[in-house]
Amino acid sequence: MTLTSSHSNLVRAVVAAGVVATMAACTSTTSTSLQGPKESPSLSTAVVYQTESKEYPLLSQFVYAQAIDALPAQFNAADVVVMDVDETVLDNSQYQRERESQGLGYSPSSWEAWVKRKEATLVPGVAEFLKEVIARNGKVALITNRDKSLDRYTWENLLAQSLPLTPQNTCVMGRVQQDKEAVGQPNIVNDKDLRRTQLISGEAACSIGNDKRNWRKPHTIIMQIGDNIEDFAGVTQESADVNTLSPQTGTSLFILPNPMYGSW
Repeated sequence: MTLTSSHSNLVRAVVAAGVVATMAACTSTTSTSLQGPKESPSLSTAVVYQTESKEYPLLSQFVYAQAIDALPAQFNAADVVVMDVDETVLDNSQYQRERESQGLGYSPSSWEAWVKRKEATLVPGVAEFLKEVIARNGKVALITNRDKSLDRYTWENLLAQSLPLTPQNTCVMGRVQQDKEAVGQPNIVNDKDLRRTQLISGEAACSIGNDKRNWRKPHTIIMQIGDNIEDFAGVTQESADVNTLSPQTGTSLFILPNPMYGSW
């Protein structure tokens, strides 16, 4: 059969339409396959590092081993080690994982609920350090920016980890409004400085026990340990001079890695 001009044009139009339809279908399929199924929010590299890397526990254990080496063979009665709690003694990375896996961030209410669960584990190396401090008749002041109303839950979480802590050798000092309001006063640079000053002057308000024979007397801070530069006295993230702090780091100052959050 011989095609007329009109027949030829019709065939060409049908073929062209088929090609366009095929290309559209391919494009749609390709786009869908590239997008893939909807997935839950991914964890940040900071949380993955803190919870899954081999580097984190290695570094943490190294810092605490160095801190043990720097301890006095025997503590004087007034000597005290000042430590932060979160990411220094207690590991809260599970809280971070839970929040990020839901596509959520920190919130005061979710943090309070987490603290009350008392499920934080120990930072690698801290158990050995605390056991050495106590074995040498040392004392520990835990100056934390958890709200003071949560100190009891912090204490119960610590005891659940089988640490040799008692109200006689450990003072828990959560943050109150006065700590924040005092910033800017003489010798008060960050919101933990007031509590350090109270510890030195013999006015420490320990939440657990508050044994006056042990804590209501002047103390000498011989070591500070934290995961944030502001866990050290008299500095802020903005004002801290690394070159000034370096000579004390590894002797009286010890800093732990925490890429998840901080004053930075």
